[in-house]
Amino acid sequence: MKPKVLRSWCRQILKGLQFLHTRTPPIIHRDLKCDNIFITGPTGSVKIGDLGLATLMRTSFAKSVIGTPEFMAPEMYEEHYDESVDVYAFGMCMLEMATSEYPYSECQNAAQIYRKVTSGIKPASFNKVTDPEVKEIIESCIRQNKTERLSIKDLLNHAFFAEDTGLRVELAEEDDGINASLALRLWVEDPKKLKGKHKDNEAIEFSFNLDLDNPEEVAFEMVKSGFFNESDSKAVAKSIRDRVCLLKKTRERKLLSGQLEERRDSQGRSSGAPSLQSGTSVTASFTQPGINESEETEVDQHVRQQLQQQQCQQCSSVTETHYSSFSYGTH
Repeated sequence: MKPKVLRSWCRQILKGLQFLHTRTPPIIHRDLKCDNIFITGPTGSVKIGDLGLATLMRTSFAKSVIGTPEFMAPEMYEEHYDESVDVYAFGMCMLEMATSEYPYSECQNAAQIYRKVTSGIKPASFNKVTDPEVKEIIESCIRQNKTERLSIKDLLNHAFFAEDTGLRVELAEEDDGINASLALRLWVEDPKKLKGKHKDNEAIEFSFNLDLDNPEEVAFEMVKSGFFNESDSKAVAKSIRDRVCLLKKTRERKLLSGQLEERRDSQGRSSGAPSLQSGTSVTASFTQPGINESEETEVDQHVRQQLQQQQCQQCSSVTETHYSSFSYGTH
């Protein structure tokens, strides 16, 4: 799927989820998956359907295990969740659209999916995502700890889902979260929205140092190098700034998550008590050896049938302060 199409469809899905989550009380879809997303051929308009499992969140969390295992966040098995389960499901939808593979298609039954989900093991198809930016977004949505996931608002503010301005900045390489220097790529997606003369899908690769560089100077150097018209400088700077700000927030969130994890591990060691993995108390049929996977579970009949019968479906560089070298090409 072309990035432009993926971005457009996902943006519309996010806007639909935003509408549901901002109702009073908030509405949780609980069964978001590609099978429940409908696209109008001529216009490309996207609609979220099958709200049969949706629920009103009248308290700070919702209860009951219900949904499609491949798209269910781990906390749903604990019957204690909120709107972030829809973010998790959105990440799985985006993964399916990016790879054309159903999540966890490597699993043979719902019990195997359950074990992987509650252990924080991502679908095998996750490693087939080639676009670093798309992979980063998906990873930020399907994290095991719901507090570490991006919110719908965060996603809509993400540069990848921004309304089309003719420019898009993305990671040229995966961010390791350590080095100050980032490898970025600036795409010219719609030349008609720019003053200068450009071809479709022209790309400029450059590096950006988080400690030393600023977007305005980088944009100015691109203008000086003849890549952009001076009147496009502000648009270029904004595209770079939005991307850099998002990357900084992502790094901060990962750092905080790591610190919290270390603190929990430290507390667990000091108390001498073993730490329980998320989901260990859900159902005996999933967690205890020797118990048949087809046994009754502690969920309602609808989900019991799903968990027992449903099988996985196949269903540039700009360097230092003067940014002397850019690489330029077309896609």
